[in-house]
Amino acid sequence: MSEASTNGFRRLRFTDGDGSDYSAIFQAEYHGSDFASQTFATDDTRYEYTVVGDDDLSLRTMRAEGGRRGGVIGPRDDHVVFWLTRGRLEMHFADRTRVVEPGSPYIASASEAYRFESTGTVYNGVHIADRFLREVGRDLGFRLPDGPLLFDQQDEAIARQEPLRHLVRELAPMLVDDRVLGPMRTALNRRLAVVVLDTFPLRNRGDDVPVANRLRDAIRCIEQRAAERPSVPEIAAACGLSQRGLQDVFARTLGSTPHRVLRDHRLDRVRAELLHGDGTDGVTAIARRWGFTNPGRLAVAYRDRFGEDPAVTLRTSLAARPGSGRASWRLRRVLDHIQDHLDEPLTLQDLADAAGVRPRRLQQLFLEERGESPMAAVRSIRAAAERNAAAGSRAQD
Repeated sequence: MSEASTNGFRRLRFTDGDGSDYSAIFQAEYHGSDFASQTFATDDTRYEYTVVGDDDLSLRTMRAEGGRRGGVIGPRDDHVVFWLTRGRLEMHFADRTRVVEPGSPYIASASEAYRFESTGTVYNGVHIADRFLREVGRDLGFRLPDGPLLFDQQDEAIARQEPLRHLVRELAPMLVDDRVLGPMRTALNRRLAVVVLDTFPLRNRGDDVPVANRLRDAIRCIEQRAAERPSVPEIAAACGLSQRGLQDVFARTLGSTPHRVLRDHRLDRVRAELLHGDGTDGVTAIARRWGFTNPGRLAVAYRDRFGEDPAVTLRTSLAARPGSGRASWRLRRVLDHIQDHLDEPLTLQDLADAAGVRPRRLQQLFLEERGESPMAAVRSIRAAAERNAAAGSRAQD
């Protein structure tokens, strides 16, 4: 385990193999509070936990294999936004239980205690000090409650945009650099804090509508009215923001503009129809439904977003449909991997590794080509194998 530096920046690493007891993580990070006595990892658990950052904000990873982890996390000084890329986590709060699986980010508010249980998880997280988050909120002019900051989860419309994950990817090289200190690090920390405040709704704000809810309404307006190509003033009116306010929220949270998000969504809908349509409509007809009247401009924008011409997408989709005997090579590789490991535990990460893509991208590929998730495919293939085995056994009898 490395030591924290005197300037507030620290780089810590705990593993089961370097003599660090699992409780040492909580002793170091929570100053020896009761957390240490209420957390555990079974002897067969192999884990690595890393912390990189300062007192305002830090990036965390937990990679656990085998065994089980669990315990109680009490009220603390920081809010935690995290997402899983592998495994399953159960969080038991006083009034609810939440099962977290790979996919959208989840926020645990600083003042809320919970009991957790997990198996084989890979976790990425951002810890933001409550004190720092309040400072950023006040600077933005947010109306914050006098009591604890309690967050609701992101709406699905916002989660699909993955604003925090995209920003973490952009800033991570600088945030893990121990030469980035002082005002420069604070500015980076603030950018992440702003996205958290903009995309996770705050509870207990009286009649004040959180910016996260206004952003949600703006994205829903774009998605629901995409074919109509609503103007920026119309989108702003739908979510209760001024045009300038709408532009500001999109810029700082999505790194884009309302017009660009609308165009990208229209392109996504064109692609979805090319992939899943019945084949009777060509590229031009589908494009016109989504407001693209210039074939040349569509081709340029489509190539920029998806790396291929729309006509290529349509041909590939038609060739890969049931009865054609073809599927994309990545999916064929995954399906072969499932067949070769029917009796073994499989995770989304295992399948993504077999395909050579990230888990999120694999989920998109499966939904586009098969209309189901990768893990649903595992279950259906196993069920089919069991039915075939049972039928074979009956035939022998």
